[in-house]
Amino acid sequence: MPQYDYRCKRCQRRFALFYKTYALYEAARPRCPNCESAQLSRLITQVAIAKSNRNYAQMSSQEMLSVLESGDPRQANEMFQQVSETDKKRTSSQEEV
Repeated sequence: MPQYDYRCKRCQRRFALFYKTYALYEAARPRCPNCESAQLSRLITQVAIAKSNRNYAQMSSQEMLSVLESGDPRQANEMFQQVSETDKKRTSSQEEV
């Protein structure tokens, strides 16, 4: 379920709303839960997308940086392990030649 973050222009309170569908989001007329103002700014925040079987070793450095900046220690650990294993395989195959 997507989360939409807002900041009230009147009281400056930040809050999040959840909508089950994009159609519900489009039809909504959100109001601040603190002061009931409809004067809101939609905030752009980081989006988390679960991806399975990511090949971190084939990512660009910018994509790897994005993983690190996400703040998800599980993904960062998985990336380091995968890149390390790939590097070990490359090193051992070069030694055989």
